[in-house]
Amino acid sequence: MKKPQLVRRRDAAATKSAILSAARTLFARDSYENVGIREIASLSGADAALVSRYFGSKEELFSEVLRSGKRGLDLIGEQMEGLPERVADLLLEPPEAKEENPMDDILILLHSASSPTAAPLVQASIDERFHRPFAEVIGGDHAMTRSQIFGALLMGVSISMRITGQSYADEDERKRVHARISRLIELAISPL
Repeated sequence: MKKPQLVRRRDAAATKSAILSAARTLFARDSYENVGIREIASLSGADAALVSRYFGSKEELFSEVLRSGKRGLDLIGEQMEGLPERVADLLLEPPEAKEENPMDDILILLHSASSPTAAPLVQASIDERFHRPFAEVIGGDHAMTRSQIFGALLMGVSISMRITGQSYADEDERKRVHARISRLIELAISPL
């Protein structure tokens, strides 16, 4: 008598989520060109055909990865009042205290910014998810330019702190750095 075969239940939502999570992980580690559909499928535990079925192409999957990250307004809020202080708090928060790793989003952008295929997607994502929403919050003349300066400041400080492993155990020094970052942000978003 044959043993009945175990049939694995299909769960499209779980499979799609696993594929997206695997793609985020791999695109955070390497460039668009160096990440393959088979590698994503392998890490997700899914068949490569399902990646194409759920996302269409690698380019469409990469676009979905970019959309799946937190938006700038989700992290920082939409209110101008207290914005510099909130951003300084976020930047100075120790990495182990964060629920998610916002550096993954930055790494995904950086790794693929020079790709002929991915660069336009990266630029559109930054514009859609950060520059335009913050330009609306900032308002006034040259809001988009000021939002771009603000974004450059955030990205630069985030990357620098991650690379150097900089943290501020001394509370007095942390307060001074917090005040300085807050002031830089004020300058970035103030009218030109």
